Amino acid sequence: MKLNFKKSLATIVLLTGITVLQSFSALAAGDPSVMTPSAAAGDPSITATVAASNPAAIYTFTGTATEHQNQLLYQYFKNSVIVGDSIGCGWGLQCLKNSADPVMGNFQSLAYPGFCVHSAFDASIEDAGTPMYKGAKRPVWESLQLMAADHPGETTHIYLHFGYKDQKWTDTPELYVQLIQTLQQYVPDSDVTIIGASYMYPGKNGAPYTSANIKKLDLAMQNYANAYGWGFVNVGDLLADQNGDLNPAYCSDKFMHITPAGYEIWKSALTGYAFARMSAAGIN
Repeated sequence: MKLNFKKSLATIVLLTGITVLQSFSALAAGDPSVMTPSAAAGDPSITATVAASNPAAIYTFTGTATEHQNQLLYQYFKNSVIVGDSIGCGWGLQCLKNSADPVMGNFQSLAYPGFCVHSAFDASIEDAGTPMYKGAKRPVWESLQLMAADHPGETTHIYLHFGYKDQKWTDTPELYVQLIQTLQQYVPDSDVTIIGASYMYPGKNGAPYTSANIKKLDLAMQNYANAYGWGFVNVGDLLADQNGDLNPAYCSDKFMHITPAGYEIWKSALTGYAFARMSAAGIN
């Protein structure tokens, strides 16, 4: 699902009457004395600084963004892609419905129901969950490479969401790392952020598919993210109830899938995360 970024920005301008501020014009023009929002997203030192200052990796943004903040968000999330499972696919669908939004309107999708870390390495590429791109199934790293080729010389921002289906294997964290490293081999100029998986609906826990196991995976991936310089956003805890399960208010099927209100929490978290990284880079 490819979004037309220029059209989305034009829509924002028409709807809100945005006048680009002079300070933002310097960023967009590539002023070498100023770090751009996109560069802040891809700077490992910024990632490390933000992770150290927020060990819980819980980010939120409340209120209404200003016109200037919306411009910064648009630049920050430019060339973003979600890679993942059905919950990641749900985010992609919400993004299609909100194509004028400066955060959501920048996302393309390589997510599909049933896709998981292990199926990404299925040599036959026959797994039902393998996402298609440009009309064909192929290894997800090849699809990502084709997607990145549409904006040569620019950073691709990779967001990953996996968690449910991979619980039946014990090597998931290590294979998750291998998947990310493979994606970055095919798209070297890329920035990686792991979106922590949300938990199970109350009463739907049945080994190995449990909220506790998902939280264990999230913690493992947060540790790997810190070690490798990747970002991590703890959406799981933001969507959790007091018992550590998925809050029913954010569940669409009394199982594990997310409502539009739940994806608003995603957007709030990603927005807060983006502002935290831009602030650490001196971009305000």
